[in-house]
Amino acid sequence: MASRHPLIPAVAALLAVATSLPAGADVEEARRLLDEGRAGQALRVLDEQLEGSPQDAEARFLRGLALSRTGRREEAIAVFQKLTRDYPQLPEPYNNLAVIYAQQGDYEQARDALEAALATHPSYATAHENLGDIYAALASASYNRALMLEEGNSTARDKLRVMENLSAGAPAARPTLSGGPASGGSTGSTPAAAASAPDGDGASTSSPTPAGSAPTASSQPAQASGDALATRERISAAIYDWAQAWQNQNIAAYLGAYAPDFTPAGGLSRDAWESQRRDRVGAPDTITVRIRDPEIQIVDAERARVVFTQEYDSDSYSDVTNKVLDMRRVGDRWLIIRETTR
Repeated sequence: MASRHPLIPAVAALLAVATSLPAGADVEEARRLLDEGRAGQALRVLDEQLEGSPQDAEARFLRGLALSRTGRREEAIAVFQKLTRDYPQLPEPYNNLAVIYAQQGDYEQARDALEAALATHPSYATAHENLGDIYAALASASYNRALMLEEGNSTARDKLRVMENLSAGAPAARPTLSGGPASGGSTGSTPAAAASAPDGDGASTSSPTPAGSAPTASSQPAQASGDALATRERISAAIYDWAQAWQNQNIAAYLGAYAPDFTPAGGLSRDAWESQRRDRVGAPDTITVRIRDPEIQIVDAERARVVFTQEYDSDSYSDVTNKVLDMRRVGDRWLIIRETTR
């Protein structure tokens, strides 16, 4: 079952505070780059900021997001785990952990992270919704296992069908976050932060959350922002999963990243192209594929273009190219329909 998991809130705040300070210029620039889908560039800005201010909580928070969007999920997990230790009263880092765990298919850890978020803020509606999605994914997995063990189990099959119908009717996920906790400064105070997210036209909006209030995602602008950011996150995840499958020489997963109507370059037929790719992906002893500075350009609700620098290394060949992937949404997935090199 393809599940949707809106696991990151639309706004972020530090609680129990008395003052509010503006975010630094570098942090604002990093947030803007993240909103534009340029996570690699945002990461460089944040790394420079943290060299001079290693305890800047907002920069740390955004860095975790940038790491996640560039496929460096284990590093992102480490960042958010450290934030939960430094700011145990905040639900946002737990939510970010949950979305990464869900992307990895580890729904038990995602559930635990969301329950920790709700322990800090029981009225956090977004986390309740997210937790419901995780429970649905866990239930679906259990029903599937029951059917594998007992194929004629009609009760389990009916329940699985109900879960699939629920998933089909779920709202679009919002698996990204453009703002984070602000730096507390040398006194240890924790000023409130305003989250910034692009609206439906790609513009940026800011929604300060008053100190002491719980995050919310109920407003229409926030929903529009969340939907646009969710699309970027899905596309980003699809690109990094494609690169990972290539690097792992997982031919089935690699070819599965291409849409049925993918048009190979050079006039090759689809069958000839697949045969060629099977040989080239499977032949080397080792492959390393790195994606640098991906820029996601949303064309419309069904189409997007991703431009990035691709670094390829194998035991017999290395190159660096500028790659363009045109993508189309097929159900819950974003698949490649055209691949070109500039």
